[in-house]
Amino acid sequence: MKVLVLGANGMLGATLAPYIRERGHQIAINSRRGGNGYLAADLSNSHETAKLVDEAKPDVVINLAGLTDVERCESNPKQAWLENVRTAENIATASRAIGAHLIHISTDQVYDRIPFSNENEATPGNQYAMTKYAGELAALAATATILRTNFFGLSRHATRHSLTDWLFSALTESSTVQVFEDVRFSPLSLATLCEMIEQAAQKQPVGVFNLGSHGGMSKADFAFAFAAEINLSDRSLTRSTTSQSGFLKAWRPKDMCMDSTRFERAFDLVLPSLDEEIRRVAKDYRELI
Repeated sequence: MKVLVLGANGMLGATLAPYIRERGHQIAINSRRGGNGYLAADLSNSHETAKLVDEAKPDVVINLAGLTDVERCESNPKQAWLENVRTAENIATASRAIGAHLIHISTDQVYDRIPFSNENEATPGNQYAMTKYAGELAALAATATILRTNFFGLSRHATRHSLTDWLFSALTESSTVQVFEDVRFSPLSLATLCEMIEQAAQKQPVGVFNLGSHGGMSKADFAFAFAAEINLSDRSLTRSTTSQSGFLKAWRPKDMCMDSTRFERAFDLVLPSLDEEIRRVAKDYRELI
């Protein structure tokens, strides 16, 4: 296939783009400024987006673009809307115009309930979650696969770091960090997520799909489990809650664990458990010790 990855200069794009290429697909990559192999386009501009997609003529468009900084979204809702909703509208319009299938990456932050949430139970509660949810609706104007997800793993990006990158730095430097025991999630490793996105590009199911691991756990339990898997002392980890943090201003959901049964049925597979994903990722970090 010919695949166009939009917003490919982010953390997910740094791993996904090489993986798509390794799988034998033709790939074009985009960033706002271009250069170094990236096709330039401001995706909030409908004309630039349409021109980019029309000239690339992909079979599949994968949209990774958006504003993911929760605090920035909360303090600047206009920018959040522009980058998370307007861009999705433009991309959907351009994809539909050439008959390309759109894969739109969304977030687990649209959820906050117990037990595991299915696709019909979104309850977005901050600007980031609300604009990402609105972006999903905009993306569905095209023939689209919406993937609500979260991920961790060794970042291949020069300046953007993942949750496990942050934990690894704290553990190796013995820096005291707070880890939240009142926030639960069910993320996938970067490696597994890239594999699933490529399968979605192949199969092209239409609709909204949760894409997470089985089991789920609190971010505190995750941190301690990660430390154990890479054989580092967890003495620098301090269990805390979001209300005790002092550095979070925007409201955040407490339970983002997802029921990914719909995705598993559509693809006839079983997603890994979070414990399995932590073990998979730990191998990469053990090599750095």
